[in-house]
Amino acid sequence: MRLATYRKVPISTKCSILFGGFKNQFGWAFLGFGLIFFWGFAMNSDWSFLHFKGEIITIEGTAIRSVDTDASEGEVPVFENHFKFMTADGLEFEGISYATGQRVLSGETLIIEYPEGKPQYARIKGMRSQTFGTFVIFVVIFPLTGLIFILLGLKRSTRALRLFKYGELTKGVLVSKKRTNTKVNGQVVYKLTFRYTDYQGKEYEHREKTFLPYLLEDQREERMLYLVRKPAFAIMLDSLPSSALFNADGSIGFYPPVRLIFIMFFPLLTIVGHGIYVLNTYVG
Repeated sequence: MRLATYRKVPISTKCSILFGGFKNQFGWAFLGFGLIFFWGFAMNSDWSFLHFKGEIITIEGTAIRSVDTDASEGEVPVFENHFKFMTADGLEFEGISYATGQRVLSGETLIIEYPEGKPQYARIKGMRSQTFGTFVIFVVIFPLTGLIFILLGLKRSTRALRLFKYGELTKGVLVSKKRTNTKVNGQVVYKLTFRYTDYQGKEYEHREKTFLPYLLEDQREERMLYLVRKPAFAIMLDSLPSSALFNADGSIGFYPPVRLIFIMFFPLLTIVGHGIYVLNTYVG
């Protein structure tokens, strides 16, 4: 059997493969945008009902003060209401409850409730323990959508990187082009099928889905890579952002620094920006 090829892939080119392409770029942008809503809403949603099980203790408490949170629901302000109370054991506790359009007056007598044995979860009856209700959890759909696109993009990117390192160069001929029911940015996604032969002359077919089919139709024979030990494992070079770096002698060039900065903008902005927020908010 023919020995597998090995090529050295520059770090700049690796980054362009792993982070470039529509799915990766869209995924990182959407993840970064969606996490803003996740931290602001989902992480401030009320899940206190998980603790309110079994016997619920009801006791009188006293209002300390009320603060405007700057948050609102349907243009109605959400208030942060501070209170204190004393358990039957004589232990004094302070707590915070939130309510939309409802604030307490300092010194006002309140009805406080908490699960038996867990006064730390106390709340003003009829109010919640976080800024927003549980319903805002739906915002997780935004970062999850971005994450799904990233995972789909990485699946293709890791395949491409493996083929850049160990793939055998060949050429494929387009044998069919079919319109799918999917659209990306209003453009129809097509499924293109290419036929190619390995080093032993055996024929294989490879399918690519793209909303930019012209990239794979500008030549009668399109360059592609496959694995010697697994010929069906293949990819079209012109469908990759780093295809131009694959030289005729089989070596791989460096990805231009300026273009790399553009590709890394959304991933770095998301990782660094949200990383700093997490460190300042939950660690620092």
